Amino acid sequence: MNLKELTKEEKAALLEELEAERKADAARVAAERETYKNLVDSTVREQVKRLRDVSRLILEAKSEVFEAFETVKSLKSELYGVRDSQQTHSFTTADGTLSITIGNRVNEGWDDTVNTGITKVQTFLQTLAKDDNSAALVETVMRLLARDRKGNLKASKVLELDKLAAKVGDAEFLDGIRIIKDAYRPVPTCQFVEVSMKDGHGVWKNLPLSMSATREVKN
Repeated sequence: MNLKELTKEEKAALLEELEAERKADAARVAAERETYKNLVDSTVREQVKRLRDVSRLILEAKSEVFEAFETVKSLKSELYGVRDSQQTHSFTTADGTLSITIGNRVNEGWDDTVNTGITKVQTFLQTLAKDDNSAALVETVMRLLARDRKGNLKASKVLELDKLAAKVGDAEFLDGIRIIKDAYRPVPTCQFVEVSMKDGHGVWKNLPLSMSATREVKN
């Protein structure tokens, strides 16, 4: 088509046709996008309802598991002298093919007196003679006092420090570690249940139980 050969009326009609086509395409795209949004909305609502039902069942099952093991835990504590403060408990079948671990996940926390204890320990370190033995002790203590990426001390390392302080026997060192221990304020985050099963080759496999949920979400 040679546009130069068209009359004004023909050009106007062509432009009108093109504009109508453009509007039709725009309307079609808008309609398809609206259909997509409606599909997203209905799919989300349907799957959230389904997953909330699943979540409720998991929470109920977890509660029942903890309740079922209360008697077992009490008997374990009585027979084996397990401390009540133990955070996790593992139980395995007699044939060694099934195992359940229940417990509480805990975020380690400390009150502000922990810094006083650390200062006392550092003061003690400054009194040490400058020999190889004391240098090794300083290095060990500072490693155990090192904070993680979140700026927290590790309780397990403080327990190692406690044993080390008892071995050294210095009153200032012992008091500093005692202050640090007393500053420990663990914060429970959630209860968990883990199930492991041995496959036909004797390899432990974990049973998937969670989509990363930690607690019930209520309306």
